[in-house]
Amino acid sequence: MKLSFGTEVNHQPNYFLEKIWKGLMLGPGNLEGSYQDFQRRHLEKFGKCWDGDTFGEFLEPKIHTIRRDLDNEWSAGMEIQLVINLNSTDEFQFAPILRCQSVQRIQIDYSNLINDKGPAVFINYELIDKETLVRLAVNDGFATVEDFFLYFNEEFSGNLIHWTPLKY
Repeated sequence: MKLSFGTEVNHQPNYFLEKIWKGLMLGPGNLEGSYQDFQRRHLEKFGKCWDGDTFGEFLEPKIHTIRRDLDNEWSAGMEIQLVINLNSTDEFQFAPILRCQSVQRIQIDYSNLINDKGPAVFINYELIDKETLVRLAVNDGFATVEDFFLYFNEEFSGNLIHWTPLKY
């Protein structure tokens, strides 16, 4: 199944392609040739390399994604196609097909009933602590917890889709 990623958040580049590739390169297997191939295809299609390629060493890896998934379609073992510009003439698969390793439920609660200092985040129905929240935000591609909550700025229920063995 396709997972579509934007390239901007709040009109600023999010560098998700680079962050995802950084996570893939840190994982098992040698993907250097594959990286070069996808980068070449991107250059051919769009006339430029992806945005943050020249300073990727400063980016933290993105190793999962959070999706609303109302129909609960995601499950471990499914194939994942990582794309940008879904369903357009500019649709582009930017990485090899991956396998979904696991899916965890995630809820973000803004009621202040659980945490009067801000939103509460639950993974698999368990409240996570601040350290885990920081790891979750960074591993999902955000620089800070504040950036995470700027994006997820309302009540949310969905799935955390993993393409690495990590679980919270």
